[in-house]
Amino acid sequence: MNDTASSEREFFRAPATLYVFYGPESVEARQAMAMNSEIWHTQSDLEASARRAMDDKDAPESMRGVITVLRWLDFKLDLVLHHIRSSERQTAFPNHLETIDISGAGIGMVDCGQLKLGERIIMAFTLPDSPSQPIYSVGEVVRVAEQGTCEGQARAAVRFVEIAESDRERVIRYTFNQQRRQLAQRMHSDEV
Repeated sequence: MNDTASSEREFFRAPATLYVFYGPESVEARQAMAMNSEIWHTQSDLEASARRAMDDKDAPESMRGVITVLRWLDFKLDLVLHHIRSSERQTAFPNHLETIDISGAGIGMVDCGQLKLGERIIMAFTLPDSPSQPIYSVGEVVRVAEQGTCEGQARAAVRFVEIAESDRERVIRYTFNQQRRQLAQRMHSDEV
């Protein structure tokens, strides 16, 4: 999961308000993280197979209806699994914070004194472009700003220590999309 080359990369940091659920690094949290990875990997393989079958010009027309129904059922199953996984997530990841920004290297969060420098946590969060597919990561708290009142919104930085490369790429795509939106908004405001 962790890649030396990716830790040497520079990443664009984009403002983002996401909810991060986290808990201490534990056997239960690691099992939830591993199960999530296996579920989504299997699901991606099945969806790719269904897509290939739908695109196959030699496939009988009678099979297209069956494949369409199976894809619809798969979507419904995704919703049910998402609901079940959300309940499990609350057990393994009882704490939550809000992000300030995100990059392929980690996240900046609002912290009311809950995080400790050097602490390792397992996190679960979703991106707006795929809310039913959570991203799980082991993170290390690498910076904690001066602690004050929660209204002061102290900042904490958490570096991704372990994250699936496919999830890191999803985060990077999200930050690039955010950067494009910001540039488009600036260009639009300059024209007005």
